[in-house]
Amino acid sequence: MKTVNFKYQTKLAFPSPVFEHNFSLKILPQNDGRQHIKKLSSHIEPLGVIWNAKDGFDNAVLCGHIEFPHKHFSFEVQGVAEVSDEPYVQGREPERILLYPSELTKPDNKLTDLYKEIESSAPSDTLQRVQHFAHAVHSHIRYERGATTNASTASEAFSIGAGVCQDYAHILLSLLRQSGIHCRYVAGLASDYGETHAWVEAWIADRYLGIDPTRDKLIDEGYIAISRGRDFEDASVERGVFKGSCTGTQTIELSMEIR
Repeated sequence: MKTVNFKYQTKLAFPSPVFEHNFSLKILPQNDGRQHIKKLSSHIEPLGVIWNAKDGFDNAVLCGHIEFPHKHFSFEVQGVAEVSDEPYVQGREPERILLYPSELTKPDNKLTDLYKEIESSAPSDTLQRVQHFAHAVHSHIRYERGATTNASTASEAFSIGAGVCQDYAHILLSLLRQSGIHCRYVAGLASDYGETHAWVEAWIADRYLGIDPTRDKLIDEGYIAISRGRDFEDASVERGVFKGSCTGTQTIELSMEIR
């Protein structure tokens, strides 16, 4: 086990005041066997009405409403966690919904053809099979910021041949689900990444295996999971609606110290 000090902060600046701002934040990591959260605090500005909730995937959610006009919005989470270098995560038997494609992960003909191509040489052992598919995703996609958006599907990213961690995860989820493997999208923090990261957890026997297709590796103590779901839509760290300016600037700061 390693001790990880982490801090994640996002700041939004609007050119003119916004108001009636409703938001939901999935920024609170929880204990899952691989990670034990020893200290945790969060801070939101400006301070409106805030309450705690849980979503359908058992993610902790901070919900809030800011009625009055404001030109800045920021949220921060920091804490200390004990994290194992083992990639396995405890969990109850997954629901069948994790076997089915979502809107962001459903395959088109090209992704189906890719699955058929690499499935023919895939090992029968589930662990090796998951690694085989993750390596194939890593080999077929180049990392390129701006090539896709948060709304891009796995099929669109694969057709472009480029994307970011979200796209790598979506394509791997699509392939694993075609192979009949329960799997889920994970949003979290990764050392040396500089912002939120995404990877995949696949159900193997009696627990989840965390694997990062962007880096083509199993997760280790440098990863802290924050939220999970079928895809990015379910696990999105930040969501919000407001009245006023539709443009703004966003800055993100992330620090992780592993001891």
